[in-house]
Amino acid sequence: MNRILHTLAVATALATSAVASEPLPPAGDPTKAQIRTLVSSIPLAVDRAAYDLAEAAFAPEIVIDYTSLWGGEPTTMTPSALMDAWRGIVPGFDATWHELGPVTVTVEGDTAEASAFVDGRHWIGEELWRPVGMYHWDVVRIEGAWRVTRMKFDMTEEHGNRALAAKATERAK
Repeated sequence: MNRILHTLAVATALATSAVASEPLPPAGDPTKAQIRTLVSSIPLAVDRAAYDLAEAAFAPEIVIDYTSLWGGEPTTMTPSALMDAWRGIVPGFDATWHELGPVTVTVEGDTAEASAFVDGRHWIGEELWRPVGMYHWDVVRIEGAWRVTRMKFDMTEEHGNRALAAKATERAK
């Protein structure tokens, strides 16, 4: 037994040494990190039903643009109204997972733009609805904190059963 533990300890030390000898990538800019964390928190919070966390990411008034998904026009609303809309559909799915690709950020003073690939998976039972595309966020610094003022989804493809959205809305009531 001691021989096995010793072998494991040596193997772990060698693996750690190999990883530590590789240079770390650049840490990046702290402002961009704050914005990446902010926008990445929104889909994660919604998937986890942590609507208070999602709501805190937004400015007092926001533009939501899901026209590539639902048609119509972009909508200006409060974060509370957006959370009510999400509560009116998301809990009706058995599971959701919005997987984000790398978030790119451009900062100019107290404003920023961020974007990321998103693969939105929505299940009811074994059935799946999967809109895929890009999220775009406009972000501003308000009283020292970054907040989203616009969120746009540009759908590039869609898989599965879109009718699950209507079914989820009924189930969420």
